[in-house]
Amino acid sequence: MFVYWGIFLILAAGAMLNQNERMRAPLLFVLVAAVPTALMIGLRWKIGPDWSAYADIFNYTKLFSFDRAIGRHQDPGFMLLNLSLHQVDAPFWVLNFICGSVFITGLAAFARRQPNPWLCFLVAFPYLVIVVGMSGDRQSLALGLLFFAFNAFDRGQLFRFVSLVLVAALFHGSILLILPIGLLSYTRNNLQRALLLVAAAVLAYYFFTHVFGIYARRYSSEQIQSTGVAYRLAMNAAAAVIFLAFRRRFAMEEHQAKLWRNFSLCTLALIALLIVIPSSTAVDRFLLYLFPLQFIVLSRVPSALSHSRVGAGQLTLTVIAYAAVVQVVFLQFGTYSRYYIPYRTIFQQ
Repeated sequence: MFVYWGIFLILAAGAMLNQNERMRAPLLFVLVAAVPTALMIGLRWKIGPDWSAYADIFNYTKLFSFDRAIGRHQDPGFMLLNLSLHQVDAPFWVLNFICGSVFITGLAAFARRQPNPWLCFLVAFPYLVIVVGMSGDRQSLALGLLFFAFNAFDRGQLFRFVSLVLVAALFHGSILLILPIGLLSYTRNNLQRALLLVAAAVLAYYFFTHVFGIYARRYSSEQIQSTGVAYRLAMNAAAAVIFLAFRRRFAMEEHQAKLWRNFSLCTLALIALLIVIPSSTAVDRFLLYLFPLQFIVLSRVPSALSHSRVGAGQLTLTVIAYAAVVQVVFLQFGTYSRYYIPYRTIFQQ
């Protein structure tokens, strides 16, 4: 557990000292925040409830041909990555290292565009980094690419945004749910937006129909459930309410504000959907891709809601305390906390 709280305290210190120009140095942020976190994820050993499942996938892909992996599996990009590692006789932990590195690189790049990168990274740490990053290889790699897509969207690079989301879908097809939200949030050129939306829909139908067929059967018929989804939904809903209430204070460009407004509305709509849909896991999958709303909102709350340094510092402490509570609850009382404690590395296998 020491490694989790050690990185948490480093991020908390960075968040409080962010007003110091030296703490804004990109290299410092990368060296003391991103790199240790990537190593924590990539060098783990038997950590996370999905460890055995991904180890099995890695082992049985040795039996796959290239055509079978690419053409018949729901996540062809992930299978191709597994096959490529087998070609060089890489061990299983290398797969974890690659997925974790892409995930943290994307998250760090996303955080660097926020007023307080340390605070943004800190809010993501208790759940997205520890829980998702150290368990779901496919989701974490797809999320890393999604963070790069968000940066492209912020810069107005719509084609790059679409391309990155489509590449991410090769590793987890459910991420395509973000594509129409992003395209409908971009209003600079309505014709360009409409053409991209149609093109993306055609590509998604052609390449990912099989994937969504699997997800539809799984979530509507088998009625699989996720524990704790109501709490995670409440976390995102709180950020959604804050953003909708104080939207003008966040000083965003029009297309950025519309994106996070739509994320907020989708989060609130999931509350009703959770009551209706047979599988809470379906809601949980979509909610996972809406989680960046928390990072955007909570990392900007101090500067958006306070005009004094003292007030901003107090709000920063409040956000840090919130993140600490989330981490305590998960590590001490979470259903799957036993899969993360004690932390072990590949050197302890």
